[in-house]
Amino acid sequence: MDAVLKSVTPLKGYRLKLTFLNGSTAVVNLEKQVRTLRFARIAPKEIFATARIEGDKVVWVDGVTTFSVYCCELLDAMMMA
Repeated sequence: MDAVLKSVTPLKGYRLKLTFLNGSTAVVNLEKQVRTLRFARIAPKEIFATARIEGDKVVWVDGVTTFSVYCCELLDAMMMA
């Protein structure tokens, strides 16, 4: 998949603002997801705030491990909210 993300901005309330290369934006609310086993590693607010872009993924690093989520998975989460 070609990179489509330009930037990511962590917001309060476990939300991410995604900015795409075409100029459009989306805000994804991950408040419910951080309570699941899949996303539990990014639940600490200091880790959630480290979100950055790597290609077509949003990546978090907790100092030891890296957790990443593809853009399409984040957009799916947004649609299911």
